[in-house]
Amino acid sequence: MEKEAFTDRFVAPEIGVDVVDVNRMKFALERTPRIRRRLFTEAEISYCEKFRFAERHYAGRWAAKEAVTKALGCGLIQWNGVEVIRKPRQAPSVRLSGKIKSFAERIGIRDEDLSISITHSELSAVAVCIVRRKG
Repeated sequence: MEKEAFTDRFVAPEIGVDVVDVNRMKFALERTPRIRRRLFTEAEISYCEKFRFAERHYAGRWAAKEAVTKALGCGLIQWNGVEVIRKPRQAPSVRLSGKIKSFAERIGIRDEDLSISITHSELSAVAVCIVRRKG
């Protein structure tokens, strides 16, 4: 009954945005190299490390994770519970896991309902997430 009461009352914001300072991300990665493994999946690390300015891509992925949790309305309850997936010649997409996936399922949102967009410059990375329910 508690689960039904929660989902009956809760309304996800269905949009989230976040901005990350690239220099702060670079500093964090240099100061604490192990942070990569705590915040990002192996696939995300592999993707970001292919680039000359990897910190820009890490910042973009971190912004996307934050934007997703804001769109869901759960906050960042698990650091690596959102994975940004990038397939060649396709827009980035999201894979949820752990506590964040459980939360999303409770409110009826699936991975495929989440659309994200990421952009970055030398100074900052910005990401937006929109929940797009089918049907």
